[in-house]
Amino acid sequence: MDPTVSPGPDTSFAPRYLIPCGVLAGLALGLCVTRIYTRSRPIFHLALDDYLIIVAEIFSLTGYCLACAAASHGWGHLSIYISAADQKIAFKCLFALELIWVFTIPLIRISVACSLMRFGNSRLWMWTLYALIGIQSAISTGWVILQFFNCKPLRSFWEPVSSIKCWPRDVTLLMKAGVFIFMDFTLATMPVKLIRTLNRPLREKILIGCLMAMGLVATIIAGIKTKTFKNVYLGDPLSTTVDSSMWAKLEELVGIIAACMPCLKAPAEKLLRRAGILPDHQDSMSMPSFTASTSI
Repeated sequence: MDPTVSPGPDTSFAPRYLIPCGVLAGLALGLCVTRIYTRSRPIFHLALDDYLIIVAEIFSLTGYCLACAAASHGWGHLSIYISAADQKIAFKCLFALELIWVFTIPLIRISVACSLMRFGNSRLWMWTLYALIGIQSAISTGWVILQFFNCKPLRSFWEPVSSIKCWPRDVTLLMKAGVFIFMDFTLATMPVKLIRTLNRPLREKILIGCLMAMGLVATIIAGIKTKTFKNVYLGDPLSTTVDSSMWAKLEELVGIIAACMPCLKAPAEKLLRRAGILPDHQDSMSMPSFTASTSI
């Protein structure tokens, strides 16, 4: 940086990440606990999708704690105000945060796909879900390889080195982002087939649709996140990575919320019946739900 140019005040951009992500992290944790509670009482019938979302939630909380640790060591500030030792710790936390995110996102999507397997047994329905799981697994494996071998030496991610070699990043990131957006949209819209076949009043169909609509929100967030990729490697990485990290975390948290929202169907129906919005009847859905199904 030119010493004659003032770097500006020492402000932190980290709250842009910590505040909204902290609020959604608390909501996601509450919904995940509610989901496990409703799936284990009165009969314990947790399935593969439940265990996957539990692991994803644990990873998600770990990632948020890593972001807090990075912020405590200067993440979000201009690097000129942060010591080299603190910068190294912050970038190590961010490296671990990205690695955990790479594992969390596929766990969420595969959990949703496993849940959707309950709602249909046609060959097209099942093979579509198996294909999405296979594509997600392959891309995630490639992303882990990219994380460790994208740049040499590996320590260049958290400390300055004299010589560094990296693979082209922009094209790879955009291609993966496009596939992820397609997968989010597919998983979010597949329940439309279920809702259309339910022999239920229109108001109940609207309720179920609203509970499942969070998947589309995750798709929108993934699209916004893609636009931030071009700024990730520009400017001061200690501060410019906050926005892209925030959108990536929001995509993850909204994905967990979307996967757990259907557990609110039963309490939401009770509340709406007490308010007189839904008719007072207790018959169950004509198709299995996330909270009523016992197996995948």
